[in-house]
Amino acid sequence: MRKPGDQGMDGDTSKADLDVRAHHRKAQIRSAVASDPATPPEVLEAMATDPSRTVRRALAARTDAPAGVLRALARDPDLKTRQSLVENPSCPSDVLMTLVEDPHWSVRWSVPEHPAAVIDVRRAICRSADKDLRGLLAEQDGLDRETNSVLAADPSPNVRARLAARTHAPDILAALITDADPKVRVGATQNSITTMNQYRLLANDRSATVRVAAITSEKLPHDELHRLAHDRSVSVRLCLAAWPTTPETVLRVLAEDSHPKVMTWARARLGENTRSARELMGQRVSSTRTSETSA
Repeated sequence: MRKPGDQGMDGDTSKADLDVRAHHRKAQIRSAVASDPATPPEVLEAMATDPSRTVRRALAARTDAPAGVLRALARDPDLKTRQSLVENPSCPSDVLMTLVEDPHWSVRWSVPEHPAAVIDVRRAICRSADKDLRGLLAEQDGLDRETNSVLAADPSPNVRARLAARTHAPDILAALITDADPKVRVGATQNSITTMNQYRLLANDRSATVRVAAITSEKLPHDELHRLAHDRSVSVRLCLAAWPTTPETVLRVLAEDSHPKVMTWARARLGENTRSARELMGQRVSSTRTSETSA
């Protein structure tokens, strides 16, 4: 594939022809020039202010476009032009910093996962007033220590919760497990690096919502589940009774619960287990009889 400005045998003629067509009255022809790998950089730069959004979109999508062209399109009035720009893997980091403040969410929210979203871009996102954008950054892998620390102190509990669920920094996770907002501690129950001791801590959390999240993580050992069968919160015991992986020994405790809903759920689950056992036994008996008949 030729790069912008590459010359063929008649390079001068081709450049002159492209320059002429770049000013053609038909937008379709100008768009073809904007997409042509032979178009020289100086022609592309002049086309960055083309009146046709189709032309500007073609420029924004070029991975070999001069940086000056991409910078000129960062504040383009056409949304799809800016969307093409932020999706362009060659979009430079200084342009991404401009797009962090884009008026449309679809452009802003694409910045955190861009390959050029390096430290300066992350800092710009951390300063953004868009908490959803900051939350998307919190979910990215491989965040540097400073970004982790800034997000761990974010004023939005939703941002801190998303960080708690995804961070790979043990010290950041340890701090978030003690966060004042239960949403953040719930997030920690979803993290793949949460340790067993930390799960035990979350299972004893002062918030019933966090204790429920600890149950649904399916990471709690049997002794914690058995203890939670006597939890002071009905919602915790009801979750335990309804959760599909709750051991039968815990269900038997809940089947004698003082709350009718908890008791009903637990007994229904025990009944399902009994029916499953009966069905399995029936299958085995049927299989045995078939074998005897065949013999």
